[in-house]
Amino acid sequence: MLTLGINTASSSTSIALLKNGALLGENSWQSHNDEAEKLMPAIAELCEDLTAIDQVIVISGPGSFTGLRVGVTVANTIAYLNKCELYAVDTFDYWWAKEIPGENLLIFAGSKGVYVNKDGKTELTPLNEVKVEGPIFGDITEEQKKEIGAEFIQTEETFGQTLEKLAKNLKEPVKLVKPNYIKNPEITKPKKQCSI
Repeated sequence: MLTLGINTASSSTSIALLKNGALLGENSWQSHNDEAEKLMPAIAELCEDLTAIDQVIVISGPGSFTGLRVGVTVANTIAYLNKCELYAVDTFDYWWAKEIPGENLLIFAGSKGVYVNKDGKTELTPLNEVKVEGPIFGDITEEQKKEIGAEFIQTEETFGQTLEKLAKNLKEPVKLVKPNYIKNPEITKPKKQCSI
């Protein structure tokens, strides 16, 4: 079984390919809201035959609008065209699968602050109200790390290594993954109407 994993919900975009649950290869790069240009070529380089994919796992957010919509759309499309199983894993389940037990998980939430996941609860918290005891880990900016002032633990585990663990404990497949954005996109109506 060939499994493709896609993560565009984090500050780094990552893809990985598993064969029968074992990591075959992966690629990761710093996201600059350019997933529309980079994601499909990177997937095609990692997996020469996209029709061979049997399963797609995508991190569904919360994440930024630009990256997440591309990653989820690509995952939905590949799964639909291949008629293969599709799985959504939220950002918190992805980070909790990493080997850093008992610490405080923080996830970037744009200008609103950070998502704090402690003791099984997730809350959107303004940065100046974050109160944690002990070290923190997750996907937050350097500025946020400084403002919070707690010790930050960096995980060395790659997306592919985490995907190997996630693939063993998947729930039910879905027909369509809906992205979970940090905030709703600000889409305005055009001021001028087009006439044809």
